[in-house]
Amino acid sequence: MERQKYIQLNALQFVKLDRVHVSPSFSVCARMVSQVPASAKLGSRRALTRALEKQGRSRRGIPVGSLHHAFACGCYRVHFLQFLYKIEQAAYKESQVCGKRLCMAACRSPTNEGCMLSRNQFNVLRSLLKKSGSTQRDIAASCGLSLGTVSTVIASLKELGCLNADGSEVTEEGLRSLKPYQVDNAVIMAAGFASRCAPLSYERPKGLFRVRGEVLIERQIRQLQEAGIEEIHVVVGYMKELFFYLEDKFGVHITVNDDYFRRNNTSSLYAARYFLRNSYICSSDNYFTVNPFDRFVYETYFACTYSDGPTDEWCVETGSRNRIVGYGVGGADAWYQIGEFYWTKDFSRRYMDLLEEEYDDPEVADMLLDAFFARHIDELPAYVKRYEQGDILEFDTIDEIKRFDDKFVDNMDSCIIDNICASLDCSEGDIDGFEQIKRGNTNVIFSFYCKRKKYVYRHPGKGSEQIIDRYNEAFAQRKADDLGIDGTTVAINPVEGWKISRYVEGCYDFQYHNEADALRAFDLMHRLHAAKVQCGWQFDIAANCALFRRLAEERGQRSPFRIDELRADVERVYHFVESDGVEKVLCHNDMCDSNIIVSADAVCAIDWEYAGMADPAYDVCSFIVGGDHTHEQVLHLLELYFGRSLTPAELRHMYGSIAVVSYHWLLWGIYRQSVGHDAGSLLYYWYRYAADYSKRALALYAPAGRLAII
Repeated sequence: MERQKYIQLNALQFVKLDRVHVSPSFSVCARMVSQVPASAKLGSRRALTRALEKQGRSRRGIPVGSLHHAFACGCYRVHFLQFLYKIEQAAYKESQVCGKRLCMAACRSPTNEGCMLSRNQFNVLRSLLKKSGSTQRDIAASCGLSLGTVSTVIASLKELGCLNADGSEVTEEGLRSLKPYQVDNAVIMAAGFASRCAPLSYERPKGLFRVRGEVLIERQIRQLQEAGIEEIHVVVGYMKELFFYLEDKFGVHITVNDDYFRRNNTSSLYAARYFLRNSYICSSDNYFTVNPFDRFVYETYFACTYSDGPTDEWCVETGSRNRIVGYGVGGADAWYQIGEFYWTKDFSRRYMDLLEEEYDDPEVADMLLDAFFARHIDELPAYVKRYEQGDILEFDTIDEIKRFDDKFVDNMDSCIIDNICASLDCSEGDIDGFEQIKRGNTNVIFSFYCKRKKYVYRHPGKGSEQIIDRYNEAFAQRKADDLGIDGTTVAINPVEGWKISRYVEGCYDFQYHNEADALRAFDLMHRLHAAKVQCGWQFDIAANCALFRRLAEERGQRSPFRIDELRADVERVYHFVESDGVEKVLCHNDMCDSNIIVSADAVCAIDWEYAGMADPAYDVCSFIVGGDHTHEQVLHLLELYFGRSLTPAELRHMYGSIAVVSYHWLLWGIYRQSVGHDAGSLLYYWYRYAADYSKRALALYAPAGRLAII
C-alpha cells in the first residue's frame, strides 16, 4: 500500500478492522496519529513528523518515541508496522538534519527514560539487577572492574537516584535509566540452503539439525527466552514450511524471505526490516555452549573469538574502545566474527537506511550482511564482544558436526543415508567425505566415499517431480548401460527419484571448443541412434513447452524476453521440422556438457531424465545450444556430426531443430527460476539461439521429402 493510504485512515481503524488485541499504550500512540491535522497527514513526511512531535510535546509522558513502543505491544499486522516504520524513518532523518535526538531514534532523556549512563554505570546497574545485594567485590568480578572503580560508580549511581541508600538494589529511576538499553527482540535468520552440509541439508534446513539431542534453532530460541527476550522473529526461505511449527511451540513470529535463493542474507534482514530495533541478529545454525543473551545491552557489538593461526572468517581490527575499524575476510592470529550480532535502534536505522537505498544495486544482491557492513564501516559504529574459544560453535560441514556429536548422523533419520546403506550394503560409519557437485541443473548432486570407494548421489531437485517421469528415466538408464553409453549406474529408484552412480576417476570438464571431445560426444550419439531402441513414450517437445510455460505462469514468473513473438515463430518452425518425417528413436534429449563425462579412457552420457522417442536431431541440437557458439562454430559442429557438408534439406532441418530445442530449454529455465534455480547465462544463449535460428530456418524451409538422420 502507498503511504497516503496509511495516513488517510484513522490509526485506530487499522486496529478495529483487523481485530488485533493491543495494549492501552498502543491505543494512545494510535490516537496521537489520528489527531494529527489533515494537512499534515496528506503532506510531506517532514510535516507529518513535526505534527506528531507537537502532539508528543503536548501530552506529558507521551513523546513521539512512544510510537516506537507500539511495536512491542502485540500489533504485528504488517501494514501498520510499515506505517510506523515510515514515520520513524522520516523522524530519524529529520533528527539527523536538525541535530535533534528524537525519542524514536535514540531517546534517553531524564523526563521519560531516566538518565544517560556511562558504560561502567550500565554494567554495575545490570549486575545488581541480576543479583541484588551483591558485594562490591562480586560486582567487580562480574564487570571486570577494579574495586575502586566500582565504589566510585556506585556513589555516582546513588547520587542519580538509580540505587538505594546502601547501593545494594536498583531503584525505579535505575530501571528507567536501563530502559533505553533493553533488548526489544531477536531476529533469527533461517532462510539459507547450507550447501556445504549436503546431503542432509537436502532433507531439512541446517537450523533443524539435531545436535546432541537438541534441534539447533530450538536450543537458540530457548536460550533467548531464558534471557527474557520474548519477541522472536524467524526469517525462513528454503523449506520454509518445516519451520512453521515453531510458532505454536515457542510463540515466535515467522517472516518469509522470498528472495533467499536470489540474494544473500542481507535479503533476510530486508524481510525483517520493520522489526529491527534494539535487536539480536542470529543465525539458526549457531550452537552456543553458554547462553550469550541478556535483557540489557549497552551498545552495538559483533560477537568474536580468537583464531590461533589462519582463518577464512571475517576478521576484525579494532580502534579506541574496541570499535571495529577494519573488517574483512581472512587473517591469522586474529579475532573473527562468529555467533550473534547485537544492534541498537540507532545502528539498525542507519544500517537499514543504507540497505534500502542500495538494495537494488547488483553488487549488493550477493552480499552477506558482513560485506555490507564493511562497505559502510565508517558510517556504522560497532564494537567487539569477545568470547572464549568453544563458547560459540558454527558447523560448516557434516564432518565438523560429527566431530562434536559422534551420534549426529544416527539421530538425523536421513532417508538419503538409509538409501546409501541399503544400496551399498554398508553402515553409516562407512560413509564420509560428502562434497556437493554444483553442476546439476534439475537435481542436487553430491559425491561421497564408502569403504574408500567414491560414488555420486543424485537427489531430485525441487519441482522436478512435475516435469520428470522417473520410470521412463529408469528404463532409458538401463538401456544406456546395456549399450555401454553410460555404465556408471549402481542403483536407481524411480519412485523417489534418487540415483547412485560410480564416480568416474580422472574425469575433466567437457570442453565444447575441443574438437576431440566433440567427436567423442557425437560418437555416443551415433551409437545410441543406430541402436534404434524403441520405448512406449515420446519426448513431446511441444507438450513440454506448454507445461513449462503453464507452471511458470502459475508461480507468477515473468520472462524478461519477448516470448509471445518468439513463440509464434518457433511454432511455425516446429510444424516444418515435424513435417520432415524423420524417424524417431530413443534419444537422450539433454546432451549438454554437464551430462557428458569424459576422461582419458572413457566417455559416457549420464542423467537420462528427458530420454524418450524423438528426432535424433534433438540430441545434436541440445549439445550445441548448451554452449556459446558463433554461427560459424555451429556449422562446424554440424559438419563434425554428419562427417561432411550438409544438404540444404538437412541444414534447414537442423536450423529448425536448434530453434525448437533452444526455445524448449528457455521455457524450462524460466520455470526453474520460479522454483529457485537460476539458469544464469544459459537463458541468454537459449533465447539468442531460438530467435536467430527460427528466422534462419523459416528463410530456408520449402516442401521436401523425408529425412534420415542417424
